[in-house]
Amino acid sequence: MGSFYYNFDKLFSYNALLNFVITERGLGKTFGVKVAMLQKFIKNGDQFIYVRRYKTELDSALVTFWSDIQNNGYFDDLDLKVKKSKMLTKFTCDDEVCGFAVPLSTANILKSTAFPKVKYIVFDEFLIDDSGVYKYLKNEVQLMLDLIETTFRLRDGQVIFLGNALSITNPYFAYFDLELPYNSEFKSFKDGQIIVNYARNEEYRKVKKASRFGRLIEGTSYGRYAIDNQMLKDNHNFIEKRPPDSRFFGLVIINGMNVGIWFSRNGHLYMSEKFEPNTINKFACDYDDHTEDTMFVNARENYYLNACLKYYKQGLLRFENQKVKNVCIKLLNKCII
Repeated sequence: MGSFYYNFDKLFSYNALLNFVITERGLGKTFGVKVAMLQKFIKNGDQFIYVRRYKTELDSALVTFWSDIQNNGYFDDLDLKVKKSKMLTKFTCDDEVCGFAVPLSTANILKSTAFPKVKYIVFDEFLIDDSGVYKYLKNEVQLMLDLIETTFRLRDGQVIFLGNALSITNPYFAYFDLELPYNSEFKSFKDGQIIVNYARNEEYRKVKKASRFGRLIEGTSYGRYAIDNQMLKDNHNFIEKRPPDSRFFGLVIINGMNVGIWFSRNGHLYMSEKFEPNTINKFACDYDDHTEDTMFVNARENYYLNACLKYYKQGLLRFENQKVKNVCIKLLNKCII
């Protein structure tokens, strides 16, 4: 592959269990991972599982799964096929099974299926704009962990998550408390078991910016996403560090995240990951967040959340970071509608 496109060699060198790759659009992640998976199979006999979230997504991807790499001169001497079935679609290389295709939404039916030769799981397009047709699955991380357990059992393996730069707020980053490596390209977590790669390719960006489409979207939010690898759904509006003079007001739990509410003398209300753990003002708006220690409340009627909503409407609410903002904004917007 040309120098423009993503190369997996450095990622594999970390030997992490979970590998998150986030790049600008068009950097060849999907193309490159197919090449890498075939190389692993030819060299070592290692098989892979290719995952998309929904069956409709998977079916669309399978139509041109092998043709895009063979049309570009890769492995054109091999007989590569996709053999679809109701239960389990297989990828073959010269009539030998080299991989499988699975929709995550129904992967739990495979719990009794053995995959003794599978070394890699590839989850393509793991980041989505969930304001559209497709949504993150309920208990999605658990579904993925179940698939990993089913596939590897007690064997070693690697999971590769591929995504375009949409938002740092997603079920996986929330579950494992991950963040982007803003000052470098790679950052490890959980004693090296997880690696996050926020990839940048300056040569690719120069060429893309010089294209007709690149010139068209230059200076737009889409251009910053598609070319500069900035998160499309994330911006810095209303993000501000909490002043030292702020005093604690209450705690709300949103999708499993503890969010502290703080007042400051500057007239702003702050929502933060910091909170006073012994507070009795601890609220949940969803039954999944409700425990023996919380008060289950209607977000529109609760005094503390109403204060947040009032300040939000007046432009006086601040969030300490993007993660808190993305989680809270969804709840606040529901209260307004």
